[in-house]
Amino acid sequence: MKNKLLINLIVLTLLFFPKVNFGQAPNLGTTADFALFTSVGAVSNAGIPYLTKVTGNVGTNSAPTITGFGNVDGQMHYGGDPASTQASADLIIAYGDINVAVPTFFPAPLLGNGQILNAGVYAITAPSITLNLDLTLDAQGDPNAIFIIQLNGAFSTNANSEVILANGAQACNVYWKVEGLLDMATGTSMKGTLIVNNAAINMSTGVTLEGRALSTAGAITVDALLAYTPRGCAFYL
Repeated sequence: MKNKLLINLIVLTLLFFPKVNFGQAPNLGTTADFALFTSVGAVSNAGIPYLTKVTGNVGTNSAPTITGFGNVDGQMHYGGDPASTQASADLIIAYGDINVAVPTFFPAPLLGNGQILNAGVYAITAPSITLNLDLTLDAQGDPNAIFIIQLNGAFSTNANSEVILANGAQACNVYWKVEGLLDMATGTSMKGTLIVNNAAINMSTGVTLEGRALSTAGAITVDALLAYTPRGCAFYL
């Protein structure tokens, strides 16, 4: 009898709550306002200034080393000002929140090639992880679906790779943790907040980022970047 009751309870749970979301959004704090930020390192636009367009704040908690930007719809924050100091502290908290999320899915180190991921916490441990062609994040009709992707190694994208949001998925609910260099090739279209731990961020010519690129310690270099903070969600401040 007890077994029958348990089975009925499981069936009812699946029937009325078919899209249980096991991921919890990290607390971004003031880093939610930044499109580009590093706690330690320079932030540089290597190409023609007006070809890089950023909507959101740009900052470093180091000395005044932000160079080459000419088209920023946001504020520039340098080491020593209250905003950059607070963002640096908040970034550690956000990184910790992502890092302790318990993964239930373990994809191979090669992402993309038409792959579809549903909401949840994913972990990949490898020296290097690559995105090739297209990767679809499918919210299955739930606009609050959370995607947490823990990349325990360096992360690179091949030219013209793309992260596609489907069926209600929103960039503001997508979080990546990278333990190593983040290197995006020409024409990459990336979605979500990327937190890189103790490594640099390189974004080649023509990268599009709907989200944020944040490093706990590493230089950020871009060229003809189009970046804007995510729209559509209430941030966890």
